[in-house]
Amino acid sequence: MTSTTDRFESRKAPCGRECDGEELETEDGQGLITRDVRFSCGCQTHHEEFHDGSVHNQVVDHHGKVLVDEELRGE
Repeated sequence: MTSTTDRFESRKAPCGRECDGEELETEDGQGLITRDVRFSCGCQTHHEEFHDGSVHNQVVDHHGKVLVDEELRGE
């Protein structure tokens, strides 16, 4: 399993603000990839790619409101 964390500056958050933050990516070496982005304003995005090709995306603003919660099925 590998994991990387990167800090970034001035990226557009889901709320529309330009914020800094960090991105964490984890890969298990067998096809599972998880990517979490946390913005300094409190907004977050979460992306998972599963072994079967399915994808889950979730976007939450800094008030805790879920803006996107979608699951795309693989084959």
